[in-house]
Amino acid sequence: MDDLAPLLAVLVLIADLLAILHVWSRRIEFGRKIIWSLVIALLPVVGLIMWGIAAGRFAKVRL
Repeated sequence: MDDLAPLLAVLVLIADLLAILHVWSRRIEFGRKIIWSLVIALLPVVGLIMWGIAAGRFAKVRL
């Protein structure tokens, strides 16, 4: 189990970076880009899940 921790951390980091890049590539307000980037960076797993739900295919509001 201890061998998986570094790999999991790297995977979460890569997923967070990709999510932040996705946020900045979209045509949304600058303030929302800042807020989403902070949420994803400060709450890596929870922020990634929140972003995935908000930006997902079935989201009611497009980011």
